Amino acid sequence: MKRLIWAVLGIFIVGLIVFFVEFQQKSKRCKGIIVKLDEKAEYPFFNEQDIKDLITLKGVDVIEGMNFSEINLKGLEKRVLKNRLINNCQVFRDLSGNLVVSIVQQRPVGRLISTSDAEQQLNASLGGYLTETGEIVPLSGRFAARTVLVSGEFFAKKQNLTSQKGKQLIDFLKALQQNPFWKAQVAEVIVANDSELTLMPQVGQHQIDFGLPDDFEVKFEKLKIFYKNILPLKGWEKYKRVSVKFRNQIVCE
Repeated sequence: MKRLIWAVLGIFIVGLIVFFVEFQQKSKRCKGIIVKLDEKAEYPFFNEQDIKDLITLKGVDVIEGMNFSEINLKGLEKRVLKNRLINNCQVFRDLSGNLVVSIVQQRPVGRLISTSDAEQQLNASLGGYLTETGEIVPLSGRFAARTVLVSGEFFAKKQNLTSQKGKQLIDFLKALQQNPFWKAQVAEVIVANDSELTLMPQVGQHQIDFGLPDDFEVKFEKLKIFYKNILPLKGWEKYKRVSVKFRNQIVCE
């Protein structure tokens, strides 16, 4: 019986201590704002002041000096995430009494451009980045990401690329972005309404009919044969069109 009483008393004391510590933390005032930028981001779309401006509405909402009990952490996260170049945000307080804002940026894999007035009218999102998650987000005013240009009828009236065809295209663009040779070689990817791709190279007057964005590793290997074995013999101006869309074939015209 005594053991039970001591056990209950111990639980009560521990609970009281936890409550007291939590109460003290909430009654603390915010000493400052610490920003943790995305260390893995290839392109610096934000600096610390940019994030502080987002969290405080450019100084309108004065957070420093407020009691943590008055600060809506989830509300601040939602405020930061209104900037669509930010993929994830966590806001919390540290043991020193600071408000910590940690962000993860969007990862662009292509820059969407319009090639005609008609395309611009069809999709107001043209002129943004395509991200790894299939979103179309605005360009950054601070930094221009070095990614392949992407255009075509496929994007008419699309607000994201989360469909099966869209995911295939994103996988292709990710593979292109991660390969130093093809990232340097391909200037633009034109996507037709049926999802077939035409690649426009940085060097040469030819275009590459790539077909659907599937089996792209095999198709890239065929293109390497064209660039390493055929072009050096025939010359860069010999062909206007190269097709790797058919299995086990390279068609040069």
